[in-house]
Amino acid sequence: MEISPEMKAQLEAQKKECIFCKLIRGEIPPKTIFEDDMTIAMLDIYPAVKGHCTYMLKEHYPLPAYFSGEEFTHMFALIPGLAAAQKKAMVMTGFNTVISMGGAAGQMSPHFLVHLFPREKGDGFFNFNFDKQKKSTDENSVKMLAQNMPIMMKNHFGRNPASWHVGKGNVPAHLSSIYENGEVVYEDEKVLCVTANESLAKGHLIVYSKEEESLIENLSQESSAHLFFAASFASTAVFEGLGAHGTNIILKSGIASDNPDGRLSVHVIPRMQDDGQKIMWEPKQGDMEKLDGIASKIKDKTWKVNFDPGKKEEPKKVEEKKEKILISDGSVDNGKDEILNAINQFK
Repeated sequence: MEISPEMKAQLEAQKKECIFCKLIRGEIPPKTIFEDDMTIAMLDIYPAVKGHCTYMLKEHYPLPAYFSGEEFTHMFALIPGLAAAQKKAMVMTGFNTVISMGGAAGQMSPHFLVHLFPREKGDGFFNFNFDKQKKSTDENSVKMLAQNMPIMMKNHFGRNPASWHVGKGNVPAHLSSIYENGEVVYEDEKVLCVTANESLAKGHLIVYSKEEESLIENLSQESSAHLFFAASFASTAVFEGLGAHGTNIILKSGIASDNPDGRLSVHVIPRMQDDGQKIMWEPKQGDMEKLDGIASKIKDKTWKVNFDPGKKEEPKKVEEKKEKILISDGSVDNGKDEILNAINQFK
């Protein structure tokens, strides 16, 4: 996205006061568990679960709409390696990523970040238990989303002449029931996006990997980035097409209390102001001495993590169950109003 001089000036002003930028610069000592030239992950001192980390680009951006394709790919390609490292360090069976975009979705920082949660059964965290909700998406909205999603994906991947994208691919066995029971919004060789049958809100979408049934760490870096590209475009589709005030993107992977079947899925949840959904958690400061020990354990397992798009992450050997924005009328918007609003809400 082209950043105007006005946006650039506002970003620079934000950057000076941003708590995460101060941590990245070392003005405040971070509990770093991973770092490379472009990204950094650090232990959250207000953890929702044991081993909770925050992960971000070092450059200050309030929303992914600012990212270059290279930055987005680099950041989300590393998720499988970070997941494997956190799970191994914490001896956990499951994993979440949590993204909040917009104040209505619980975004509190002007520096875009991803929460990384190692999970297990019995950890007492049930904020992502969506299976008892009964809200549905009407037929017209499904058609609109199904029309917009492929165009957005094509706009992105079609610009790359070396792109692997050639069609819808096959129906994997682990998704056969999803095809039978869900409304397909988008699919390609690597992912399937459907409307949620038991959803938190109108427009609640779920993105599945066609390549992996259970564990994010089993995906290649390229496939991980693509999974999150699809979720990001799904988020844009519900934000622009359905008038959502914000979105949450929540990945579930492996066994946890709120993911008992261990299925790999990415939930894209439209959020409205004061909608009453309790997805986010109340921050509570952890024991600093214990946090130091946890950070050290996780850091010991991340030293092998590096950006290599052709690399497939080595599975953890634990027995587990298997940039344009399209508006609903078909027009194209450059997203500047959304970005300016995101900047201004943190002033």
